[in-house]
Amino acid sequence: MTNQFKSLDEWLNWQQNLHPKNIDFKIERIKSVYNKLNIKQIAKKIVIIAGTNGKGSTVAILESLLHESKFKVGSFTSPHILKYNERIKISKQNIDDEALVDAFEVIDAARGDITLTYFEFATLAAFYIFSRSSLDFAILEVGLGGRLDATNIIDSDLSIITSIGIDHTEFLGSSIASIANEKAGVMRSSCYSIFAGANPPATLLSNAQSNNVLFIFGHKHFSHNIYNTHWEWRGMNGTKLKLPLLPLTGDFQYNHASAALQAIEIIDKDILKNEAFLSNGLQNVFLMGRYQKCNKYPEVIIDVAHNEDSAIKLFDNLNKEDKKKTYAVIGLLNDKDAYTLIKPLVPIVEKWFIGTVDSERGMNSSEIKEQVMSLVEDKKIDCFQNMNNAFEAAYKAMYLNDRLIIYGSFYTVSEFMNYQEHNEKKLLNE
Repeated sequence: MTNQFKSLDEWLNWQQNLHPKNIDFKIERIKSVYNKLNIKQIAKKIVIIAGTNGKGSTVAILESLLHESKFKVGSFTSPHILKYNERIKISKQNIDDEALVDAFEVIDAARGDITLTYFEFATLAAFYIFSRSSLDFAILEVGLGGRLDATNIIDSDLSIITSIGIDHTEFLGSSIASIANEKAGVMRSSCYSIFAGANPPATLLSNAQSNNVLFIFGHKHFSHNIYNTHWEWRGMNGTKLKLPLLPLTGDFQYNHASAALQAIEIIDKDILKNEAFLSNGLQNVFLMGRYQKCNKYPEVIIDVAHNEDSAIKLFDNLNKEDKKKTYAVIGLLNDKDAYTLIKPLVPIVEKWFIGTVDSERGMNSSEIKEQVMSLVEDKKIDCFQNMNNAFEAAYKAMYLNDRLIIYGSFYTVSEFMNYQEHNEKKLLNE
């Protein structure tokens, strides 16, 4: 029987418990439902983006460049931070509740007795909405892995793989080779696949060769150089551009921008002739929760860093800033390694405030503390049973010229942004 709900929240609450597993790499179910939707095309061109870190940044950069170049662009990303609607955008605008509810009703009617995960429902909703929107481009962010991810049920025209690191080992394997093999699954024969970094794992190269993929990577086929006032990019076909600096923090973001530009050169090199559009596109990139400064006195920086590589990049960014007494609030999901997430920041953090994320997947703060006891003195750690208490305690410990880092997961950042919205009068600068 088809479920009928009036509001988006009702639909989402129901979806949370529809399928027995939150993550289920059996894509036959979603393929079957997708075929029942009779979708002819989600966009004229499809780009899929996989990787351990940097997927969201690459989506945002490519989306902004194409949007400013006057194309109609849809993007699908996950997870969201504040509102579910963030996951599906058209022309850089979040999709509205009504469109989502309409899509869910159609999907629910089509699925019959087939159960779908929360993410699979979202993926199909994006595909359905895109198919009715006459898009020039659809940009799809892989949820997990690539080969068996729900986004990979349709063929893309081009793929980008941002990075390969150790994460989600219970699903993707515990080695770079096994993880790379899963992410290689987004590549398609006779289509270009771009690796954003300079040193692709051997598994990616061998997969590309055996499947006749047109594989290219940074600093060999395309490259960039960063200067104080601008950066320069060179494409595989000889295109050279002088461009404004990115509003995103970290030199590694230029790997993502460079890959996005290379994707555009492959798709339609004429787009690169309008430097004004490109300049506007780069300067208008915004990505919530990626080294985002959301308070000045005291300084508060939020970051969704949730694995070792991203924690190292967070440290590198902080290390380039003015020296300040630095505090940290962290909350993690229970599949993460607290030790490797905290270790990079130990040299600069005065005190840790550890909270328990409000999710059935949240790691208890006492467990996080137990994992890092060999790294951090007991007197430098305070544990709390929820994130709000951790935020509150951190603010009480700080002075106006101090710095607070909040990281560990999308959930952690989301909870802080909600805390900040509802407790503005408690902040020290009010």
